Amino acid sequence: MEATMPENETLRFGIVGCGNASLPVCEAITDSPLTQLAAVYDANQSLAKDISQRFQAPMMETLEELLRNPSVDVVYVAVPHHLLAPLTKQVLEAGKHALTEKPLAISLEEIDQLIHLATARDLALGVFYEMRYAPAHARARELIQAGAIGNIIGVQIQTLIDKPLSYWQSGYGNRSLNPWRSLKAQAGGGVVLMNTSHLLDALFHITGLTVTSVSAEVGTLVSNVEVEDTASAILHFNNGAIGGLMAGAHIMGAHDDECCFLYGTEGQICLPDPYGSEPLQIYLKKPMDEFTPEQWHSIPFKPVPVYLRAIEDFAEAVRSNQCAPIDAKAARQILSVVLAIYQSAAEKRTITIT
Repeated sequence: MEATMPENETLRFGIVGCGNASLPVCEAITDSPLTQLAAVYDANQSLAKDISQRFQAPMMETLEELLRNPSVDVVYVAVPHHLLAPLTKQVLEAGKHALTEKPLAISLEEIDQLIHLATARDLALGVFYEMRYAPAHARARELIQAGAIGNIIGVQIQTLIDKPLSYWQSGYGNRSLNPWRSLKAQAGGGVVLMNTSHLLDALFHITGLTVTSVSAEVGTLVSNVEVEDTASAILHFNNGAIGGLMAGAHIMGAHDDECCFLYGTEGQICLPDPYGSEPLQIYLKKPMDEFTPEQWHSIPFKPVPVYLRAIEDFAEAVRSNQCAPIDAKAARQILSVVLAIYQSAAEKRTITIT
């Protein structure tokens, strides 16, 4: 890669975008012995000043100042969706590795351009889909690869959240007032893109499956915004499996309801909400390891620092001159499904994903 580093070198991060998404990432960067926080920037200087003071990192007055800073090896980009691709492009053109918030871009063409640029410059381009590091997801991947439930024949994804209506204007933390989440041109989409995309990444990582076609409906049924707050879809997978997707941003009483269910020819796995504390549930037709057949088993997990694991995984890849562990191709796969859902709903037909 263009910015090759010794394997024992500390990876120095610059931050572009100091909103709520950057807080746990900055904590992870400062907590890890592999990384350090070298510079922060936001067009909203009050946000940049807040992050600078919280984490004792220099605040840059302009984006150009941060990109020219020789103390910055990689830039974490956390800005409204429509700005992710153009700012990531600037980062790569400046010769810095990039770790970008999901969804990386709001069009496949933008992602393709970034892949080409990162490849040409020999730079790492990672995307922050941290929920694949949830311990239940990691264990489910092991079980699937070991053939625990046989061939997957069905998938059910549900993203049921009870967001406050203020979310669309200021996010969860209310650190700044910015209505970009509510605007189609700036957000690119609503609950499916903002939330269900995490479960799609986890699903693809766990199973190795890809979606080949989508039939969907979306609606804005509760909030007064331009993007969807409710969605449902039928997913067809490359192995012939059939899946269902249900997403809602304003589901009254929702709690720990961002789940995924995997149905196989030899059993099933119920994946708990990665943000919650519930155990993974597994039912097997045949005996395997410690699991007695034909009864449900619970696999509890201790919380793990998923942001820290994501940061260190990316840092190790850069230090060893490898591709990002969650790269732009993974982000493209997810975005292609999300956009197919929107296209199917708009055109009232099944969309094939090539």
